Amino acid sequence: MSGQDIRETYLEAGEYFASIVDQVDIDGWDGPALGEWCVRDLTGHAYRSFTTVLSYSLKPGDKVDFARPVDYFRKALTTLSDPKHIAERGRAAGLEIIDNPQMMVRGFAMYVKNKLEEIPDDFILSCPIGGIRLIDYLPTRTFELIIHTMDLAQAVGVESNPPEAGMKTTLEIIGQLALYGGHASDLVLAATGREELPAGFSVMDQ
Repeated sequence: MSGQDIRETYLEAGEYFASIVDQVDIDGWDGPALGEWCVRDLTGHAYRSFTTVLSYSLKPGDKVDFARPVDYFRKALTTLSDPKHIAERGRAAGLEIIDNPQMMVRGFAMYVKNKLEEIPDDFILSCPIGGIRLIDYLPTRTFELIIHTMDLAQAVGVESNPPEAGMKTTLEIIGQLALYGGHASDLVLAATGREELPAGFSVMDQ
């Protein structure tokens, strides 16, 4: 996939997210969503797929620590995946958009689109766990947007039609996480109807 394709896939995933947020009823933000998150918290967590791109681009990284999206995820899963901290970050982000979630999401979707026009593919983003090129970081945000928008659509009971390019990126990362996490056989056998996955199975468990 070319750099332009990766950018367009990310922005399309962002539009998918915004389109589902637009359908949340005014009284639906405090309803249950995912785990301990309410709809607003989950929306805030997904919204961070915009704000992290913006904040990490403020200071260039010194070197590339992660050459592929899967490398970034595998490191993040061992350092940034404390459930309590993730939940807290989601709630904090939810509070950022509490006044007008639809407007905030649409506004930041446009803001990040404009910002991307200023940043070259090989710009090294300075992330908390290390440096990664913009073009390798964007698929990780596409992954987050696709999965959590699907969560959001299910939580609020609206039809969800994820974009094909975003789903392709998501499936590629899922496959790589399964492969490098030692779960490839389980996933392949289950996906082809040969075996069932163990209860609670997740490729995010590294």
